[in-house]
Amino acid sequence: MQFIYFPIGGRGELIRLIANVGGIENFNESIELPEGVTKAQCGSAGSTPILIDGELKMNESTAIEYYVSSVAPKFASLTPQQRAKDAQFCSLKETCLGAIAKSLFSGKDKEGIVAAMDKFFPVVEGILPEDGFVNGLDYPTVADLAVLNIVGVYMPFGAAYKVAGVNLEAKYPRLMAHAKRVKEVDAVAKYLEGSSSFEAAMPGM
Repeated sequence: MQFIYFPIGGRGELIRLIANVGGIENFNESIELPEGVTKAQCGSAGSTPILIDGELKMNESTAIEYYVSSVAPKFASLTPQQRAKDAQFCSLKETCLGAIAKSLFSGKDKEGIVAAMDKFFPVVEGILPEDGFVNGLDYPTVADLAVLNIVGVYMPFGAAYKVAGVNLEAKYPRLMAHAKRVKEVDAVAKYLEGSSSFEAAMPGM
């Protein structure tokens, strides 16, 4: 399985989390496509991330998240309902990312960042459990990793929080408590310890 993306969080970090925490052993990364493969063949007009797995060539981060979670050994026993909940949180992550990134990269618009957070974050908090994980299992699934992505990945989320001067612990305690539970899981902690992309910044950020 070959993953093509920049060495930052962005739209690639949740894919990395799913692959690593989900137990996929042949997950490899690069910033360039394999020789002879074009972005157009993968469905992309020029952007990444892109995933190649055997004959499968695909783009679109959320679709890649769904696919990687579907073949991850750790998540093999999930029910259709649990997979649907995971898919919901992938989409919520993407909604939050798009809204926040737009304001961050449009002149570091502090008010726009705060407005996006105020619109979406209380909704996400409202569907989180008071304890445990989203799907009620004794281990985190993709939904929980998506929450960690929203509050923890530096690009674009952490950079935006820095620009906006938002205290996440004070303003969104339920989100932060959930992310903390996820980070304490051994497989997640191991990934974070070795990750060079989770906290990576772009120039000027």
